[in-house]
Amino acid sequence: MTSGGGDAGRLRLRDFPRLVSLRREAKDRARLLRQPDLTYLFWECTLRCNLRCAHCGSSCEAKSPLDELSTEQILRVLDTIAEDFDTSRIFVSITGGEPLLRKDLDEVVAHMTRIGLRSCIVTNGTLLDEARARRLFDAGMRTVTVSVDGLEAEHDAVRGKGTWPKALAALGAARRAGITTVEAITCVRPANLGALRAIERAVRDAGAQLWRCITIDRMGRLAGQDAPDMWLEPPQVRALLDHVAARRAEIERAGGDEDVRFSCGGFLGVRRERDVRPEGGQCYAGSCIASILCNGDVGACPSIPRAWAREGSVLQERFSTIWRERFARYRDLSWRHEGPCEGCSWFDTCLGGGLHERLVQPHEFCWLDRQGG
Repeated sequence: MTSGGGDAGRLRLRDFPRLVSLRREAKDRARLLRQPDLTYLFWECTLRCNLRCAHCGSSCEAKSPLDELSTEQILRVLDTIAEDFDTSRIFVSITGGEPLLRKDLDEVVAHMTRIGLRSCIVTNGTLLDEARARRLFDAGMRTVTVSVDGLEAEHDAVRGKGTWPKALAALGAARRAGITTVEAITCVRPANLGALRAIERAVRDAGAQLWRCITIDRMGRLAGQDAPDMWLEPPQVRALLDHVAARRAEIERAGGDEDVRFSCGGFLGVRRERDVRPEGGQCYAGSCIASILCNGDVGACPSIPRAWAREGSVLQERFSTIWRERFARYRDLSWRHEGPCEGCSWFDTCLGGGLHERLVQPHEFCWLDRQGG
């Protein structure tokens, strides 16, 4: 593992104010590991999905392999969260699988709203028509994220024929229903890297104000696979980050209200961090982020492997007890400093990278290395 990171790790004199800011942010993240403060909660409401995407991080199928929480069970858990936390400070991201397959979704979202929780869904969009979007809005949801993985040919190649127009239609349906924040998220891979501007135009025209780019990890359906058609090589990673940085700069100069950002990942280097995403873009799993998985297991980010992630179950203990008394592995920095990170000069800024990436691809998680020399 590098201690310099090639160009990504090199500093110029004008970079030092950024470095100071990033070191301050890293100290805040380290403090949160000592004094956790829950502000973001994932609810993986199902592992069922109506699609079978080639790059699915959860290997979702039409039928869930697990017994999933019932309506009564999740409502009871939410009530304990309202009793034990300040819900006005917690945002709930409802993920899957495909969340819209849950027939009780509107009911659960309405309950979240009543107890003070803000919520969003991350959906493939194929089931989100205007009527469904309106029901979510009426239940109190104000943020919707739709996956759009390229222009039509590239999107349909990984998500299924005919899914692209439905995903774009979902963005428009959410916007017309009154959803305040309509976001498109794109998994960037070699096949769609050259079409980023066209993808952004398509999702903007469909109704998205925020466009978020992510990369694909070797997990779920791609676990243990080489999959060169899904994985960006260092020059391609640099091209992606350069594009996001350029678009953010263009939008700032124009005074636009739209947003483009790169999401997730560990430390990108001093210049990259502020150029491609807002502050706080690195990993907060277990410090202010937790998840309730579909069967009631509790972990941090739902992208973290289930065998490693489980800290308890809401079917056996109160969620707040698990949050406050478990998560020792998440909050211990010592093991992250070992192995590939041992001796790295950037550890005090990086704190060991994005946790789910470190666990699912332990030899390829460092974002300085992934950008190459």
